Amino acid sequence: FIVRTAEVGTNDLVLDIGCGTGLLSGHLAEAAGKVIGIEVDKGLFSICSRYLEDKPNVQLVHGDVLAGKHRLSDQFLDAVQKEWQTGRYAAMKVVSNLPFSIASLVVPNLLESGLPLSLLVVTVQKEVAERMVAEPGSRQYAWLSIVVRVHAEAELVRRMPPQVFWPRPDVTSALVRLRPRRDVLEKIADYERFAEVVRAAFLHRRKQLGKALSSWPGLKGMDVAAALSAVGIAPQERAEHVPIESYIALANHLAQKRKKE
Repeated sequence: FIVRTAEVGTNDLVLDIGCGTGLLSGHLAEAAGKVIGIEVDKGLFSICSRYLEDKPNVQLVHGDVLAGKHRLSDQFLDAVQKEWQTGRYAAMKVVSNLPFSIASLVVPNLLESGLPLSLLVVTVQKEVAERMVAEPGSRQYAWLSIVVRVHAEAELVRRMPPQVFWPRPDVTSALVRLRPRRDVLEKIADYERFAEVVRAAFLHRRKQLGKALSSWPGLKGMDVAAALSAVGIAPQERAEHVPIESYIALANHLAQKRKKE
């Protein structure tokens, strides 16, 4: 079902992050042109290598996909870029049962990486999936919601109970489909400034936005209330009620003010 949802074809380069015992990678190999899998656990990597040894179109990388909270590892990026540059593939996709402990970091880093991804189909913890697709005003709406939606159209495809996995997790999972796009991203004048503003807003999500942003060093010396009012955001509003377009307007306004200074 996961492979079908990702519409994997023979012209696709597919990335499987946290490939575990290799079961999903094996199914992907039957449909894709090439699969690059990465696994950090030494024991699982050994199992995966043996399981997939008769799949010539699978390349396994033993290592961590992350180099930090906000960066993919060079080891992973180098392997992917080298294969993509061969020119053999029409599309690059991520299809993965992501490790739950890092899923909320891996997805934003993939979207921000600059890799030419056309689709991501990932299994994550249900609560993480709900944050990815959350709308303003909902309890699930968070920093992750905004970063994902700026980069992609997000859809929760299916919730999956623990018994469909081995080993069986203690939580319900969900399959999410993300289709990267650039139309929203192109409205942002300075993406780093935008990301900082959103992180600062949700760092103290129960605070009024004016107070939450006033404590952020990046706005030192600025009239936060005036900046919020200038883009139509009430200073007493809370982060989870502000739509993405308003955060973009605020970040662009602040970037412009900094440029004038």
